[in-house]
Amino acid sequence: MRVVAVIQARLGSSRLRGKVLEEIAGRPLIEWTIRGVMAIPGIDVVVLATTVEPHDDRLAAFVGELGLPVHRGSVDDVLTRVWDAVAPYAPDIVLRQTGDNPFPDPIVAAAQLDRLSRDGADYVGIAGWPLGIAAEVCRAEALAAAALEAVDPAEREHVMPFIYSRPARFRIGHLLRPLAGPPGSDRWRYTVDTAADLGFVRSLAAQLGHGPPVRLEELEATMVRRPGLADLNAAVEQRPWRVMGYEQDPGARRETD
Repeated sequence: MRVVAVIQARLGSSRLRGKVLEEIAGRPLIEWTIRGVMAIPGIDVVVLATTVEPHDDRLAAFVGELGLPVHRGSVDDVLTRVWDAVAPYAPDIVLRQTGDNPFPDPIVAAAQLDRLSRDGADYVGIAGWPLGIAAEVCRAEALAAAALEAVDPAEREHVMPFIYSRPARFRIGHLLRPLAGPPGSDRWRYTVDTAADLGFVRSLAAQLGHGPPVRLEELEATMVRRPGLADLNAAVEQRPWRVMGYEQDPGARRETD
């Protein structure tokens, strides 16, 4: 089974422009994401999907210097952008990660891939895990169908809802967290949508004392040891959205890039 990971990112994010090139403990945020994804066992190819906008030239150049292939496509039709990025590599399975998650846990993503293969699912998200830790994984034929058939603008913007909002057509699974985290950990967010989030991950990375990849256990142990960190982005609210009346999947990212 050929597994292709796609990281979608751009510099024009509405809530925090340029965030994926902001520095975190001496590395751009996107490098943390990339190295976390590259550490996932079983990944054959990692590709960046960014936009054709001129302001994304810097992002494409930086990621290219890291040795990753770069695909550039539509700003708003992210579904087409993602599919066109992975299709040349003839994937059997696609793993999707957003470039504003600096701490993806490679072992959690590997467990999602295993669940997809073991259960014969078309899509595996997460349930009970903190935001920013996991990915979304799906079979390539399901993503191809979404790219061909989706008409709802939200489905084209958010990539995976065409699949997981149709359980009668696709086999949907979720990786459940087997054990609860520390008290209050269900409210901790490890993604970067705002300046407060950026300040939080910078402080957290400084406490870790090493670069990517990072395990969730390390993050939570640091949060317990430094309880004031949780206050840095506690007031940030995640944007909800709906697709054709269907609430977003618990494991899906709420922002597009």
